[in-house]
Amino acid sequence: MPFHLPPEISRFIGDAPLRRDAVGESPCPVNRFQRGNDVFFLKTSAPQYAPTSYSVAREADVLRWLSGRLRVPELVCVARHEGYEHMITRTVPGVPLSLLVANDRAVSDLFLEAVRLVQSVPVADCPFDSSTSVRLRELDYLLGKDLVADDYDLLQWPGLATPPDLQARLKATVPPEDLVFSHGDLGDINVFVDAREELYFIDLGRGGRADRWLDITFIHRNLREEVSASAAADFLARLGLPDAPAKREFFEQLDELF
Repeated sequence: MPFHLPPEISRFIGDAPLRRDAVGESPCPVNRFQRGNDVFFLKTSAPQYAPTSYSVAREADVLRWLSGRLRVPELVCVARHEGYEHMITRTVPGVPLSLLVANDRAVSDLFLEAVRLVQSVPVADCPFDSSTSVRLRELDYLLGKDLVADDYDLLQWPGLATPPDLQARLKATVPPEDLVFSHGDLGDINVFVDAREELYFIDLGRGGRADRWLDITFIHRNLREEVSASAAADFLARLGLPDAPAKREFFEQLDELF
């Protein structure tokens, strides 16, 4: 590791071997370890990500606030050391929806329930702002620090050739917002289902108040790319909302550089 773990984190891990978790695209390394029969995850964010939604300290605060409001990982330990932020969480029950998708199991009903559960979290006292203005300021920071994702594909949208092109397009097309609680990255690797079909949610660093179509857009894209266009269309049809294609395009574009 290019950093030293703080003492309280090291004490909890003890001599358990750390195994890197390669799932996901976050720049924050995640390591899995086991103590007895219990499985835990250590997640770390580097100092340059402290002002962003990649901040592990921010995610830990979101998890604390969501405890009792949504089924999320148990937060075991949080610490900062030499500018790095670390947290340990206990694994959630069940399997990710991505495993069901890989085994050709239908997941639209589970995704519809995921949207219902997340958006039913009251936001009147939610202290986390993940609205478009906040995310665009975050994008400004990431572009200025050369921290945007390097696997972006702008060819899917005519007239966009560079990240600054996309940045300008986004700032010119901000939609009106209908704020609800948003997971922020609601896809099949971040939703788990147990044997009783109860859902659990992980990777909540971007959680907070945001437009209701943000999470819907991610699920629609997930189904379109991993299952089929018809599954994605069926999901939209069963939402009980008029479609908002302009918002869906906006939120897909907003996510492209993250």
